Amino acid sequence: MKKRFLTILATAFISSTTICCDVQNDLDDDKSLSGNNSASTADATADVTKAFSQEQIDMANTAKNASYLTDEEKLVIQYCNLARLDGSAFSTAFLADLKSSDNSYEKSLIDTLESIKSLTMLVPNEQLCKAAEFHANDIGPKGERGHNSTDGTSFADRVRSYYNGGWVGENISYGYNDALKIVRQLLIDKNVESLGHRKNILNDNYCRIGVAIREHKEYNNCCVQDFSDSNGEK
Repeated sequence: MKKRFLTILATAFISSTTICCDVQNDLDDDKSLSGNNSASTADATADVTKAFSQEQIDMANTAKNASYLTDEEKLVIQYCNLARLDGSAFSTAFLADLKSSDNSYEKSLIDTLESIKSLTMLVPNEQLCKAAEFHANDIGPKGERGHNSTDGTSFADRVRSYYNGGWVGENISYGYNDALKIVRQLLIDKNVESLGHRKNILNDNYCRIGVAIREHKEYNNCCVQDFSDSNGEK
């Protein structure tokens, strides 16, 4: 039986080393990780226009013209960019339900975002998107998880075969195909002691991103995010 609401996270980054971790949380129903109903698309749109100016929303929409991405994949990038652009405004728009939380991960996220301001925007790169797509298509139909390819290729070798950047990082979310739920999940990073997913999204060493949301045999959906700098474009 498919574990419809089983949520698994995986994170990795590489500079001189590679770190990977997997965490799973069983959810009783289709709720956000905070235990509260996540905002609908309409609510999210209304909230973002209250917290951000149109200029900021446009600035974060770096994937607008990326024809190789789906609308939901473009939204994943835009939400990540809004968090990088103004963490406090992001909390107001999308994390208001966490501000009175007693959960240590949720509380630390709110605290962290208060100090986030004007980070470099993540710009989609087609080669990084191909790297993310390859991995999602590799593990999805087989019901696998983790960063290594099913043939044993390491995360770093796979990404660098598409895009040879200096800094390289990867997040994998399992269970969701909704952009806001994916980004909330990765930012909260519940039960991930290293907070690797959150750190990847908010790492100012990164300015390029690839995203792929695909079906997953065991967990219904997976979303792969591959991060890097601009060195792979030189």
